[in-house]
Amino acid sequence: MKNIKINALASLMVNVLNIVFPLITNPYLTRILSKSSYGYFNTANTWVSFVIPLAAFGIYNYGIRSISKVKDDKNRINYIFSKLFYISILTSVITTICYFLFINSTEIENLKILYYILGIQAFFQFLNIEWMNEAYENYTFILYKTLFIRIAMLVSIFVFVKTADDIIPYTIIMSATTILNYLLSFIWIKREVRFVKVPLSDLLASFKGLTTMLLLANANMLYTLLDRMYITKGQDENFISYYTIASSIVMLIANVLGGALNVSLPRLGYYLGKKDYKAYESLVNQGSALFYFLIIPTSIGISILGTYATVIYSSEKYLEAGIVTSVFAVRTIIWAVELILGKQIIFINNYENRLTSYYFIGGGINILLNSLLFFNHLYRPEYYIATTMLAELFVVILEILFIVKHKLISLKTLFNTVFKYTAISLGFIPIYFICKTIFNINSYAITFNMLLMIICVVVISGIYYLIALYISKDKTVNYVISIAKNKIKR
Repeated sequence: MKNIKINALASLMVNVLNIVFPLITNPYLTRILSKSSYGYFNTANTWVSFVIPLAAFGIYNYGIRSISKVKDDKNRINYIFSKLFYISILTSVITTICYFLFINSTEIENLKILYYILGIQAFFQFLNIEWMNEAYENYTFILYKTLFIRIAMLVSIFVFVKTADDIIPYTIIMSATTILNYLLSFIWIKREVRFVKVPLSDLLASFKGLTTMLLLANANMLYTLLDRMYITKGQDENFISYYTIASSIVMLIANVLGGALNVSLPRLGYYLGKKDYKAYESLVNQGSALFYFLIIPTSIGISILGTYATVIYSSEKYLEAGIVTSVFAVRTIIWAVELILGKQIIFINNYENRLTSYYFIGGGINILLNSLLFFNHLYRPEYYIATTMLAELFVVILEILFIVKHKLISLKTLFNTVFKYTAISLGFIPIYFICKTIFNINSYAITFNMLLMIICVVVISGIYYLIALYISKDKTVNYVISIAKNKIKR
């Protein structure tokens, strides 16, 4: 069994790459591309983002869980891999055909070619077998591959995207590098598995379980993706860019911090398969504590500095996206709580049907609230993020009731951690106002004083946060300090 610490480090590095490179390319793109061109891309990408998960058909999560439970049986691995790959070919082809028929039958204005270029990603979903690498815990390979793909993307963008109207070259680059990413993973994993014959009856029988996974994996369509789809129908074409920029800033960081949790999923599944419930609960509590230790102060910090972060990230051209970033950052705390409850507790315990129903109940609430906004001609993106927060909060309540009822795990430690980190992080607010007054910041223009103020807020808040947790004898801080001491002694 591979070292989980090495896996966690490799996974963290992958997610760091996934944040560092967009932090280089996205600010460049928002400054180079015209607001209208960037808006067209974000609109097309929103609709393609709706199609690609349908082609994936929930195979990703299903595959990780299925393979992680039979890693000692080579024949079962080959069988499961072959079965899911064959199904993926079928769903990718059908979805792509339906997508292009839809595009041809509707009058989509403004750079229709973007829809075609981005849509080709749906066809190549059958090559997206990264779930096999995750189930095999091949995180070192994923790290090297991600580095190569990101560098190729970075160089291509700087070479081919140079004017305000270079949106088509950018779109081609995005699709090409995505397909290359799939292809490299496929070539790598084929060294360890082989295709075997799978009876048609077995393929058909698997569709029931995969349909559940499809609904589960695509439940996000009823939340942030649904918000974006409503916003694209608004009168201001820039609103979708405001939402996308805010989402990029917040979720780039959130996904880095949350990515390490994915490393523990195969191990959690392994513990449950061995009926080692004590080890399972211990790993859930340790992983969630470290996750909340990082994500909660980060979210509150971004919510306070949202407009400054937006201006630095995308220039003053997108100043109006600042409030959207702040609201999105607050929403991330609810997202983080649900991530643990839904994925690491309910899903991993094979209650995906119940989890799916909760997601759709929350999604239904979001549709209702979004429709109320839409029919009252309210299109500002921050309103739609607020509706998603309410819907996700309702889902969290349902998940808590379910976990308590079925006694899956004690939630006391988990929520004590959330409340403590949140309460301490609220101390960042007075620190921000004090620093803002000292540096006399009265606008959002990028100046040396503004940058210095942000650095001071971040550094002072970080020191305050660590000291407060140390005084309260927080286990996570003590664990980090002990690791640091051991490293220094060595």
